[in-house]
Amino acid sequence: MKILLVRHGETDYNKNKLIQGHSDIELNETGRGQARNAGQKLTEYDIDFAFSSPLKRAVETARLMLDNSNNKINIDKEITEDARLIEKFFGDFEESTFDEYFSALEAQTDLESIEKDEEVYERASSFFNEKYLNHEDETILVVCHGAFIRIFLRTLGLYPETNMLINNTALNVLHYDGQEYILEKFNI
Repeated sequence: MKILLVRHGETDYNKNKLIQGHSDIELNETGRGQARNAGQKLTEYDIDFAFSSPLKRAVETARLMLDNSNNKINIDKEITEDARLIEKFFGDFEESTFDEYFSALEAQTDLESIEKDEEVYERASSFFNEKYLNHEDETILVVCHGAFIRIFLRTLGLYPETNMLINNTALNVLHYDGQEYILEKFNI
């Protein structure tokens, strides 16, 4: 199974360095433009199925990318929302600044309300294993979130740099054979 794993476009929270997590924030105009332009990254792929986190920023990114891919197979493709693709829950730090969040991490204080990385990985793994059973020889588009992608790839040992962020609308291409993931393209 070929997986096209994409982070959503920019939101005002991204722009202002605020933690979004489960907050249902829409794309801003920059994010909409990024998503339209990122559609070109999909031109070479005939997508069989498209999946998205249920959060607005991911659903809108998926729609704009598919419809601007210059590939008639992808245009108007149905997008299936799946709650397992939602961003990591940052608990009490949702809508906080990155600085506030990283200070708390460093001090190891007030972290009880935050979803554990292992839980995010389990959601991701459950999703991809299920999709493999039904889409073994197909190409799927999955639009979701930065921390989700980073945790998933890092846990698999496929994240090239520990401090590197997944860019808005970055495409990551993986191949999954039901047992092993191979990262073919990263953060493009």
